[in-house]
Amino acid sequence: MKLDHSVYPDVRPAPNELPTEADRAEYVHRICSAFDFGVFPEPLDWDRFSKWKDVFDRFPLPNSPAYHTFRAAYGWNAAPRGTSGLMPDWKAQDIREGRLDCCEPFV
Repeated sequence: MKLDHSVYPDVRPAPNELPTEADRAEYVHRICSAFDFGVFPEPLDWDRFSKWKDVFDRFPLPNSPAYHTFRAAYGWNAAPRGTSGLMPDWKAQDIREGRLDCCEPFV
């Protein structure tokens, strides 16, 4: 199984196979996290994930826009959504430019 090893910077050497359901769930999480931050998944991951509905169902990522994108692309039933948890661009810029304290709540 060819994996995107760039999502395993914390593991040396990166795994070459995903033997357990938990391993597959972690891989989905890593790919979705990268996708959420603008790193488009490889075609092999799109193909692979189309066969992993069981993992997507058992280990949902309600705060990941990428997770919901995969589900929609495959025509699977929608899963409950959470908030993204991502900081809006305007808030990050305001913090950098001193207009906001990093710990102030935002709406």
